[in-house]
Amino acid sequence: MYDKKSVLLLSMPFAGAAIPSIQLPILEGYLKKRGINVSTRHLYLKAAEHYGINNYNFLIYPPNDSYTAQMLFSKYVFPEHWEINIEKFQQYFQKQSSQNTEIQTNFTFEMYIQRTDIFYEWVLNQVDWRAYDIIGFTLNYGQLLPSLAIAKKIKELQPEKKIIFGGSRTVGTMGVRVLETFPYVDFIVSGDGEEALYRIASDFDHLESIPRLMYKKENEVLWNKSEGIVDINQLSVPSYDSFYAELNTVSEEVQQYFHYYGRLPVEISRGCWWNRCSFCNLNLQHPTYREKTVEKIVEEIQLLSDKYKMLSFQIIGNTLLKKDYGNLCEKIKKFGKDFSFFVEARAGQLASTDYTMLKDTGFTTIQTGIESFSPHYLKKMNKGARVIDNVAALKFCKENGIINAYNLIIDYPNEEPVDFEETKKNIQLFKQYLDPPQICSLRVLYGSPIHQNPSEYNIESLTFVPIDQLMYPQEVLEKGFNFVSDFKKRIDYGINDWNALVDDWKKERERLQLEGLKRQTPIDQFIFYFVDGASFIKIYDKRQADVKIYVLDERERMVFLSCIDVISFQEIQDRYPHIPEYELAAILDSFEHNGLVFCEDEYYLCLPLQYSLLFGTQQKNITQNKNQTTVISCESNI
Repeated sequence: MYDKKSVLLLSMPFAGAAIPSIQLPILEGYLKKRGINVSTRHLYLKAAEHYGINNYNFLIYPPNDSYTAQMLFSKYVFPEHWEINIEKFQQYFQKQSSQNTEIQTNFTFEMYIQRTDIFYEWVLNQVDWRAYDIIGFTLNYGQLLPSLAIAKKIKELQPEKKIIFGGSRTVGTMGVRVLETFPYVDFIVSGDGEEALYRIASDFDHLESIPRLMYKKENEVLWNKSEGIVDINQLSVPSYDSFYAELNTVSEEVQQYFHYYGRLPVEISRGCWWNRCSFCNLNLQHPTYREKTVEKIVEEIQLLSDKYKMLSFQIIGNTLLKKDYGNLCEKIKKFGKDFSFFVEARAGQLASTDYTMLKDTGFTTIQTGIESFSPHYLKKMNKGARVIDNVAALKFCKENGIINAYNLIIDYPNEEPVDFEETKKNIQLFKQYLDPPQICSLRVLYGSPIHQNPSEYNIESLTFVPIDQLMYPQEVLEKGFNFVSDFKKRIDYGINDWNALVDDWKKERERLQLEGLKRQTPIDQFIFYFVDGASFIKIYDKRQADVKIYVLDERERMVFLSCIDVISFQEIQDRYPHIPEYELAAILDSFEHNGLVFCEDEYYLCLPLQYSLLFGTQQKNITQNKNQTTVISCESNI
């Protein structure tokens, strides 16, 4: 009878301190259910304590990121390389902190080293490694070097321990290369880790039969590829007991940060049903898309909320449920709790009423995969969404008071001036009242379509990114386990000033928001909205210096309201067959001429915000500001 192995699972820095690792409780629940002795440690919490929460967040959030934050752990993995290049590490850190005077004063490079040393020693001395046979590390973007550093020392002190890595950072060929490069790593799991980890702990002598496992045999790395997947509806409800136990041992500062900003993750799906975006590699780990049932998701939310007295949740999945999100919302609302959810969503997936439903359910923040306002650029990204879909998503969020935390991806190797000019032109219609994006420069990620077919994207050759060249010795980096690549363009199309474009957008929004706060009038606060008078509509437009008020008659009103959601010319014709085609075209042309609708390929979206949604109820009297106003009847322009 084979003796089952005891397992310790770790999540290292630089995971965020506000959202617990979901990998640990899922794996822990799976193993415990099958009789495996398993413990988990959320060690990134202790790192946040040692660095100080403000310094820790500076390291992992823009303009920095968790991938860069791990660089100091090169000291323990490659000590000779560190000693030779310590000045370069310092210069890099100082460059990253050059715009932050608080960090320059309170968190110098020397302090960064000192606190990393303290954390490293604490982990080695305070964790009881002797109690476990298998030590597993879950790895995302910024956790490879910290995990390698601890694994290397464990293997040096207790060589009988088995070290296993898993997660997005070691999926596919990257995992093979890590196993070949670092002798103190024994196993890697590529993809769903539940069954592989259970089999290692319960049937260690038959490695060749364990699905998704990579292991070494006579200096050769073997990979048991498998198309089998875990039924996520059969997984136990995650237990965050070990996270809270860890949280109770760290500083009050970190505890307060989590209790104020923290969210518990709830997994609703794995993989992405679209899975075609040229920049994305998220489906490498989970190539088969699957969803949890609404009943399973609701059960988990309710149990976690009651057990941990938590109302804020991070929905883990590349998007909302593909079809059954309405049923999910209805069931969540029946709890009668003041939930707050963060979720990712696809543009074009949801109608205006869906956003109202989401807000009523507690979805306070949505990250929509917008990426661009240029149709030319969106085709390069293969987003499967149009500019008009992106504008609609932002507009619907603004109407319902939902934060949309979205990105603008730039610096594609085949970016052209037309991509910039189309964006510049399109945002003129809405930048005064819809929130600006965060800029995200393209990173060629391992396994993405760009990485797999670089020549199709104007790439002559892929190169190592500067931070990897700093963190790893050249001979090690050339082993081929880099997660991010830079590139050399075949044709140089020039540089577009995206930063200036977005900075101007931010400044204009800030100016108009400040003016709205001072005057406290609807037209100053919301810039561009409409009020429905049942047989007419009034549209208030302060996108320019003077307010314009458009008055739509009954027929124009019908056409305008049909454009609340994205709609085609043909669909409007079908809806109102009594309006002659020439008259319908004239009405829509007038709307487009005055910037009241966004038009793309004979699809239309009305741009003003709905007053009834902004204020919860329509009001008969609208306070006018004292600026000069121009009253325009759209009928007079037809």
